[in-house]
Amino acid sequence: MKVLFLETVEGSGTRGEVRTVANGFARNYLLPHGFAAPATPAILKRAERLVAEEEVRQRTLDEQAQQLVGKLLGHPLVFAVRVGEQGRLYGSVTNADIAEKAGEILGEELDRRRVLLPEVIRQVGVFSVSLRLSRHVTTEAQVVVVDAEAPQGVDAAVQELLAPPAAAEDFTTEDTSSAEEITASGSESAMDLLSYANAY
Repeated sequence: MKVLFLETVEGSGTRGEVRTVANGFARNYLLPHGFAAPATPAILKRAERLVAEEEVRQRTLDEQAQQLVGKLLGHPLVFAVRVGEQGRLYGSVTNADIAEKAGEILGEELDRRRVLLPEVIRQVGVFSVSLRLSRHVTTEAQVVVVDAEAPQGVDAAVQELLAPPAAAEDFTTEDTSSAEEITASGSESAMDLLSYANAY
């Protein structure tokens, strides 16, 4: 069935958009809730006005979303959870969990469908998760999952995970020499390949 969306429905259509949807979805959900109307000639005349109104509304939403991005900067979303062997969680961190935690920082509720998490998090670590704050504004949130019973304490465990990796000068002399050997052998291999290539 062809319908005109009177309201934005996540994953289905935006206000003022004309789309073809499944009959059952239209009859059982969109039409009874007033989210859409059948795309008759009379209704289609409203489409242009709705599109213009939606563009204005969307600009406002995008501006608000940009302000929310600033609130998330420098605020990792920390989850202290029970952890089993090899850093595996008893359970998982889901998009609903992340939406709730992000909502606490943002000061407003965030729909879990706006958390673009490909699969649930099942281990300790630092993860970058996309949050779609409006149709045109997406930001990355830093999700830190730590053991709730970490011997050094949760805060210290978070700091360890967020600390930058050790600098190259921290390697011992043995490490450097083995690295040089690897580099040298790598160069020899490259020379062998080059000679072989030139022979053909």
